[in-house]
Amino acid sequence: MEAAAARPGGGPGAVPAPTRFEKAAIGLLVAFLLVFPKGGIKLGGVPLTWGYIVLGMAFAWLPLALLLGRSAPVRTVRLLVPALLVPFQLVVWWGLLANGTDGMGFAISLVVSFFFIPLMLVLVLGIHLDRIDLSFLFRLVRWGVFAVAVYGIFLFFYRLKTGTFIEVPFLTVNAGDVGGLEDKYIDRGGVFKLISTYNNGNIYGVSMLTLLPLYAWLERSVPRQLVVKFSLLLTLSRTVWVGLILFEVLHRVWVKRISPRAIAMLLASLLVVLGGLWYALDLMGWDAAHLFDRRLGGRVGQLAALEEATVLPHTRFRDILEIVYLGILHNFGIVGLAAYVLAMTGPLLLYAARLLPFARTEYKRSLAAGLVIYLVVSMSDGALLFIPVMVFFWFVASLLVSDNPSFRALEPPAGGGGRVRAAA
Repeated sequence: MEAAAARPGGGPGAVPAPTRFEKAAIGLLVAFLLVFPKGGIKLGGVPLTWGYIVLGMAFAWLPLALLLGRSAPVRTVRLLVPALLVPFQLVVWWGLLANGTDGMGFAISLVVSFFFIPLMLVLVLGIHLDRIDLSFLFRLVRWGVFAVAVYGIFLFFYRLKTGTFIEVPFLTVNAGDVGGLEDKYIDRGGVFKLISTYNNGNIYGVSMLTLLPLYAWLERSVPRQLVVKFSLLLTLSRTVWVGLILFEVLHRVWVKRISPRAIAMLLASLLVVLGGLWYALDLMGWDAAHLFDRRLGGRVGQLAALEEATVLPHTRFRDILEIVYLGILHNFGIVGLAAYVLAMTGPLLLYAARLLPFARTEYKRSLAAGLVIYLVVSMSDGALLFIPVMVFFWFVASLLVSDNPSFRALEPPAGGGGRVRAAA
């Protein structure tokens, strides 16, 4: 049994509370990356969201701190994560420079997702994640996930009842997308997917699945957990449903170490819920034929990447389609795919090698489970280049490699409705 975490404010391993400035930055990041991730404008067809603007402003902190002479220690394990990204970054640059692109939008997103965001969340903000009490951040994350789930459920039934969406330009929807939500591939047989403030059911689902193990660790209220899971069911996405089932298995078998009999009972209950949801939507006139689409929602054509694979990048970059691994293979070749897998599994490899602090805790197992779930659902639809999916992936990865002593105990700390106190 590991020692319980030190209480903030004194004693060995104590961690300070975030300053007012840090709280303001955390609040802005959670608000515009988690709660309102699509709020913003478009410049030349490229979305510029408030959350990414705030990230860009925060990115200036590290060089400014160095210029002012402030210490900014970075642990070796934090340097290993971006180091494992370097091979893929080199292949990306090679492919972009040698072959060019067919559009700047996704090319910019690719560079942001694998150059800027990992450095920002693993190194720049990672320094803060290592040294401050995380209670305030986790409290906002816990309520933020619940808020977007509740709003998503409300919007789902509001659309069923009224036939329209609620749109708040610059906040719940990008100003350039006003009036265009129904064109974002969310119509499923006359019933529109749950999209919340994410404007797309799969983007919402993949994002929440990455955070779900952490949320389940933070949130003790079973009804609130069920609300979030229900919102994922209403995405009407086979990918998300598979991810939810995977979560239930990982959460109980690996994170919580619950008996296999309990797992079987839970999966049976989940199938009953899915059947009930399907029947209810059928009564509303939902055409569920898309669930049995042998073309996998148009993804079958992506399998051609297996036959056309080359060793090195050979084609102009356009985008990364739903099946992420095939999209990487098509654009960057076998070498690029191998480098991508190394980059994305890097934090998990460090975890498996026991190079991370507190690796045996339920907290760290929850974070690792979130990364595993994303890597698995990427076999169907990883929404790799869409805001804010990679923010959540690298945020969870940054927490996984953190040595912050606030949550080092095997059992998560108690407090209020969720597990957000720093003391064990």
